[in-house]
Amino acid sequence: MTEVASSERVSKRQRTRERIVREAVALFAERGFDAVTVAEITAAAGVARSTFFRHFPDKADVLFEDDSASHLLLAKAVAGAARTKAPLGDSLADALRAAHSGCLVLADSKAVQALHFPMREQLIAETAQLQACSLVKERGYTDALEAALIEQGAEPLIARQAAHLATACYDAGYAEAFTTPDLLPSTVDRAFKRLFAVGLDRDSS
Repeated sequence: MTEVASSERVSKRQRTRERIVREAVALFAERGFDAVTVAEITAAAGVARSTFFRHFPDKADVLFEDDSASHLLLAKAVAGAARTKAPLGDSLADALRAAHSGCLVLADSKAVQALHFPMREQLIAETAQLQACSLVKERGYTDALEAALIEQGAEPLIARQAAHLATACYDAGYAEAFTTPDLLPSTVDRAFKRLFAVGLDRDSS
């Protein structure tokens, strides 16, 4: 397969995925998450049931970004930010700065996604099953951050602490930007800056 053909295949797959998400979100918004079946989503999107399950394990996953892609974004951003500091060793400050970069890249990705499907976040907020899925996804981001920091030479306990602090900053930014998702990168950045300011205040006392 040529590089062009491979690129076209990936693009077609992405368009199919986005069509499924678009139709599913419209159905969920109209009738509620629980009232919509996979069969109804596939009919609306014009795809086979097998195509749906090649993209998503179940209908809840339609509302969440592909984990592997998000985790790769985090790992690449952390590696780029840590390039001049690696190995990170026992420096919590350096680990947090690298995690900060990872979370900003993730926030950019989520902001774009939210603008494409503006009803998605509201649906998640209104549905208990989706909120549970969201918590699982969030834990996955924390674990991915921790693994990325360890890959850049952070000591395991430092990597774990930094990953959890970074996730808390992301959550604070998410809560602030809930009704205006395009602001997510700036609200996440602001949450990190508040955390860094606490550290600076203590250092100067």
